[in-house]
Amino acid sequence: MCGIAGIIEFDPRSRPDGNVLRRMTALIAHRGPDDSGHFVGDNVALGHRRLSVIDLSPAGHQPMSNGDSSVWITYNGECYNYQELASRLRARGHSFRSASDTEVILRLYEEMGEAFLGELDGMFALAIWDRKKGQLLLARDRLGIKPLFYYADDRHLIFASELKALLADPAAPAELNLAALGDYLHLLSVPDPHSILTGVRKLLPGHYLRVTRAKLDEQGYWDLQPSPNGQLSFDEACEQFTARFRAAVTSHMVADVPVGAFLSGGVDSSSIVCAASRAARAPVNTFSVVFPGFPDLDESRFAADVAAHCGTLHHQLELTPTLTDALPKIAWHADEPFAISSSIALYYLAGLAKEHVKVVLSGDGGDEIFGGYPWRHDDYLNAALLYHGRGGHLLERILRSAPAGRWLPKWARSMIWRAGPGDRRYVGSFSCFQDAEIGGLLEPDYASAIGKAWEHNITQRYFDTAPTAEQLARKLYTDVKSTLVSEMLTKVDRMTMAHGLEARVPFLDHRLVEWAFTVPAEYKVQGMEGKRVVKKAMEPFLPRNILYRKKQGFNVPMNIWMRTDLREFVRDMLSTSRFRQRGLFRPAGVDGLLDGHFSGKEDGANRIIALLMLELWFRQVVDARATYHGLSPAGPG
Repeated sequence: MCGIAGIIEFDPRSRPDGNVLRRMTALIAHRGPDDSGHFVGDNVALGHRRLSVIDLSPAGHQPMSNGDSSVWITYNGECYNYQELASRLRARGHSFRSASDTEVILRLYEEMGEAFLGELDGMFALAIWDRKKGQLLLARDRLGIKPLFYYADDRHLIFASELKALLADPAAPAELNLAALGDYLHLLSVPDPHSILTGVRKLLPGHYLRVTRAKLDEQGYWDLQPSPNGQLSFDEACEQFTARFRAAVTSHMVADVPVGAFLSGGVDSSSIVCAASRAARAPVNTFSVVFPGFPDLDESRFAADVAAHCGTLHHQLELTPTLTDALPKIAWHADEPFAISSSIALYYLAGLAKEHVKVVLSGDGGDEIFGGYPWRHDDYLNAALLYHGRGGHLLERILRSAPAGRWLPKWARSMIWRAGPGDRRYVGSFSCFQDAEIGGLLEPDYASAIGKAWEHNITQRYFDTAPTAEQLARKLYTDVKSTLVSEMLTKVDRMTMAHGLEARVPFLDHRLVEWAFTVPAEYKVQGMEGKRVVKKAMEPFLPRNILYRKKQGFNVPMNIWMRTDLREFVRDMLSTSRFRQRGLFRPAGVDGLLDGHFSGKEDGANRIIALLMLELWFRQVVDARATYHGLSPAGPG
């Protein structure tokens, strides 16, 4: 796992600025603390920060070239089937100077061109400079596990694993993207292909981008094709899941360094730890977090039970609300505004894990693939009977209006959403701020622009264009394309990479995902029970009290902490002249939100976290940009 960056000047006679490239890679040094490398040649510059996981020798150094230096690669990720691919290439006459997966990818490209992407089993973001073609190829893995940002003007294109690295180039923009801000206030993260900055884009998962002389050509090379198999019995589905899941976990353990696992005691992480322990030659290190004084959030006893059952070396972290120093660092590493509170716990947990291993397995993706959020996919049939003609539209107008919608009790707003059309209910289930709340919080011009942009939000678009009519498959397809990438995978990538720790997600093995979308809906969700096929398949391997306990989620008690230990920090951050001079939010609206939460009249925790992390992002990333242009780019402070 690594960090990559680069520049291509569209004029073949122009030479990229090597100092800018070095500043870019310095800003992502945390992603690869073991080594750094830079190549500047022709009109291209490629940079790399290395976290050594496969082939720890200098032979794995990047950027890496082929025999005659006509092709160069900088690569972030892991190719789990690289040994199989290398054997096939050797049989066709190829030889290798290293034992790295990077060189295997380089040879595949030489032989197959862009078609090599279909051969890779893994997670990756990469750039390949082909001097003979005068072409730079950028590519991202099928599910979007690894990030890739880019910005192009009429002179050049720059790219990097993280947005902040682009800001090392004085030409990169720092203007707020209002559509992305609206996405963030609704979803608490910024979905692809938008970024929070106007003009900066994320390469979509399963896509590649050809760059030649100011021409950008983005193409998709993979997509999900949901096709439920009505001939598949439930017992057959369980058998097939067991075999495919074991294969996925085993493949994700390939490494030349120790591999551990995050363990919450939930179904997904427990299943991964169980399969990893069976495949490992020595006890697996596992890691969990506990919140002292919050028994409702305490999953430590379940994690301990699984650790004992599987014979792991278990490590537990107690997390307390002393976060005032950590939150600015988390905002810096998050790279864009990011208000998923579980990222705070993961940041600390990754720090613990890095003391013992270089690689961890994570259970992310299981909920999105196998229907782990049944309340999100429930069609609320009884409530939907309320939605008839003018009555339903009237309910929606009430919810959207200000002040009526703003002051309705939360239960009433929820009921109105549940009485709306199915797609509206589903999309609304993601939202932190509803439209009326945004109207009362932002200055009018910003609220209007965001409201118009949200009418065409990415979640709704994926739902409308999903290549299937089956309702659960449409919703899970949308989950995979939107919040899985912008929320779950972003959280895992940024918080682990903050510590130079590689996280792998076996549930997102693309072959397992493709198979999962052939599984009938009723095998995944039935009533309010999700992941039926996973639970049943794991019954021979895990205790029933682990598989069938109530789902808790990976939650952090920020609502309580913000009324106690963090209260003054939050108030100061959202009341300063610096915050108000940005001109985005109405001071009275912000004060009302804070007062309502601090007094206990309402739970405004998620909305307050959204504003807090946005302000911290401004301070840590945008306001600090001037330091990126110096000789020593600043880290989080």
